Amino acid sequence: MLTYVSAKNEKKVAQAQLEDNLKSALGDKGIRNIGFPSGNLDSRVFAAGHDKLWCTFRQLSQKDVRIPRYWNAFGTFDAKNGQALTINLEINIASDSNTEQVAGFFARDSETGAVFLMHTGKIGGGRPGVGKVAFLVQSKATLISVDVENNVARDGILIGRVDDSYLSGHIWRFVQSVKRFKDAAVTGELSTQEFKDAVTDFERYNPEFSGVKKGSRKRTLEYDSYHGDVVHQLFEERSARASKGEIVANDSLVDLKVKNNGHVTEIYEVKTSFQRQILYTAIGQLLTHSITAAKNQPITKFLVVPDYEQLPSDLFNAINRLGIQIRKFKLVGSPKNRIIELLPP
Repeated sequence: MLTYVSAKNEKKVAQAQLEDNLKSALGDKGIRNIGFPSGNLDSRVFAAGHDKLWCTFRQLSQKDVRIPRYWNAFGTFDAKNGQALTINLEINIASDSNTEQVAGFFARDSETGAVFLMHTGKIGGGRPGVGKVAFLVQSKATLISVDVENNVARDGILIGRVDDSYLSGHIWRFVQSVKRFKDAAVTGELSTQEFKDAVTDFERYNPEFSGVKKGSRKRTLEYDSYHGDVVHQLFEERSARASKGEIVANDSLVDLKVKNNGHVTEIYEVKTSFQRQILYTAIGQLLTHSITAAKNQPITKFLVVPDYEQLPSDLFNAINRLGIQIRKFKLVGSPKNRIIELLPP
C-alpha cells in the first residue's frame, strides 16, 4: 500500500534525497536564467547535457508564494550561454501543508519504506483542452491510489523512487510526455473529434483500483515506473527491423503501433501489473483498436507484461483464443541500476 507522506520533517528528508540524487546524476551547469510566463530568475542548474534534462530547486516561503513549497523545475537544456531556459514541468511539493493545489507529492510504500515521487497529472498551459483528463488520455499515464488518512485517497502518477539511481531517467520521460502533450495542444491534436471522444470515454469509465498480493507489491510498484521505458525499448527494437514502408509510432489510444503503407499491421499494449482489471482493460484495448483500425487488414496484437509472474490460466487461455500474442520483459541489473530487458517472443 502507498501512503501519503504528510509530515513536514519527512517531506524535508524526501526532498533532500530527491535533490542529492539528481545533483549526483546530472552535471552542475552553474547559474542560468530561467524564464516563465510571469518573469524570470537566476538559479543554479543541473543538466545531463544539451537537449537533455535540466533541473533546479528552491524552497519557496509564504513571502514568495501563497502556498509554501519545494520548487522543482525541469526542462530541456540549451547549452548556449545567455539563452534563458524554459520550464517544461514543475513537480512542486507543498512544504508546510498537504493541499491538493500543488501537483507534486511524496508517497511511501508501507511494506518496504521506499519513498516515491508522484504527480497528480494536473498539467496547466492556458490552452483549451489542456487539463488532467486530457493529459492522462494523451500520455496514457496510469494513476495509482495513495492512502492519505480517514479513508481518503489521492491519485497520482508514480514517477520513481527518490533514491533510485535512474530517477533522472524517469523524470526525463515524464518531462518529455508533458512536452508532447503541450505540443499536441498547439498543433490542434487535442481538438480533433477522435481525441474528444477518447476523453469522453475516459470520463465515462474510470476503473477503481484493486489490491495486489502482498508478495508482489514491491515488484508491482517498481515496474510501474518503467512503463515508458518498456514502450521505448519496444519502439527501438521494432524500428530496427522495420521494412520499407513501415512506420513505428504511438498515439493516445495504443502504446505502440506499426503501419505499413498507411495501414495498421501491429498494435502493442504494455501493462506492468497483473491485476485482473488492468488485464481486462488491456484485452479490451487490443480488440477494440485492432477492429477499429483493421479495414479488412490483418492486425497482430501484442500484450506486453512483466516476467515476474504468470498470467492466470483462464486469462492466458482466453488471450490465446483471441489471437493475442504475449511478450514479456524484466528488470535486470542491481537494485540501484535497473534496465529493461525485452524477452524473445
